[in-house]
Amino acid sequence: MRVLIICGSPRKGNSENIASRLSSIFSGLGVENEIIFLRKHNVLPCEGCVEYCNKHYKCKHNDDMGGILKKILAADGLVLVSPNYFGMPPGIFKNFIDKCSVLYTKKYFTGKPDLSAKKAVVIAVGTDKPFLGEMIHNIKDNFLSTLGIETVATAEFITKSELKGNYNELFERDSSVLPMLKEMAEKLVKALS
Repeated sequence: MRVLIICGSPRKGNSENIASRLSSIFSGLGVENEIIFLRKHNVLPCEGCVEYCNKHYKCKHNDDMGGILKKILAADGLVLVSPNYFGMPPGIFKNFIDKCSVLYTKKYFTGKPDLSAKKAVVIAVGTDKPFLGEMIHNIKDNFLSTLGIETVATAEFITKSELKGNYNELFERDSSVLPMLKEMAEKLVKALS
C-alpha cells in the first residue's frame, strides 16, 4: 500500500506540519508514503492547449508535473492538504489540479487510467470556517470525483495565519488534531485494504 500526500501551501506553515504529521502516522501504521510539497516543485499554469493534451495525453510543458502524475498513478491513496484562499486552494495547488486534466482527458478518450480503486482524504486549513467547507467541496466534488476518486474522509482545521515561526501552533492549541489525523489515516488504510 502506498499513500501520496500532496501539500498545496505556498509557504512552510500549518498545512505542511499536518502533512508531516500524517506521514509519521502512516509510517507508524506500516504504510509506505511520500509527501510532495508543491511549493518545492515547478508546476507551470495550464495554458488550455487542448489541441496538444487531447492528442498526446500529456502536457506540452516540461515541468515537474509529469513526475507528480506518475506518482499519483503509482499511489493507492491520496491525501490532499491545502490552505484556504477564498474557498479555493492557492494558485500552486490550482495549477496542480488543472494539470491533472490530462488524466481526465486520457480517461475520456481511451477509458484509461481507471482511478476508481484510489481513495482520498481532503484537509482544508485556514482562518475562515465558512470557506473551508467550500474548498473541500471544490476539491472533493469537482476535482476528485471527476477523476473517479472517492474521498473517504475530510477535515477542516481553524488555524492562525500569523505563525511567527511557531509551526506547531495548531497542535499546541488543539489537542484533538492529532487524534483526528490518526483516525483519518486509519480510515484511508481501511478503505484501501
